[in-house]
Amino acid sequence: MLPFSEDAKYWEPLAAELRKVARVGANEKLDPWKLAGAFGLQVLDVHALLDKIPSHHGSHLKGHGRDKWSGGVYPIPLDDGTLICMLNPFHSRRRNKVTLMEEVSHIHMDHEPSGVSYDSHGLLVRDYHAKQEKEAYGIGAAALLPWKAFFYALNAGKSVEEMAEIFEVSSDLIQYRIKITGGSN
Repeated sequence: MLPFSEDAKYWEPLAAELRKVARVGANEKLDPWKLAGAFGLQVLDVHALLDKIPSHHGSHLKGHGRDKWSGGVYPIPLDDGTLICMLNPFHSRRRNKVTLMEEVSHIHMDHEPSGVSYDSHGLLVRDYHAKQEKEAYGIGAAALLPWKAFFYALNAGKSVEEMAEIFEVSSDLIQYRIKITGGSN
């Protein structure tokens, strides 16, 4: 049983692979923090980091820039092969859940890390690869909301808010998944 849209049909088996690595069944909740370790990701406490970086960068990330980023992986592994993952500490845990799944999906798909450069304010920013980002987000969303369980909840008439509670994700993710799978018009 696959979703209706072509993108979602492609993403679903890839998401199932992630769920298999996580050792969760079709109706079980996937915990991306547990899965991250299987992909060599160490999720850092970014609140503590923000206090240690140069003040102009920290001020930006705590203030004006706090809603302009979700998370990322530092592309150079540590000596033990571990990669460092940073999630926006100003986002909710439910929002960070899909961000972490997106980062796991980038590694699972062996995506090329994006480059970084300085913006007009002298801040480091990363390149944006739309195709990779769309794919990683779609796979991550599918891993958190596997089609069969998601379809049954949707078909049973569950509201967006009810499904967000059932799957412990944001309402925005539920709405995205409905739209991207072709679950409604």
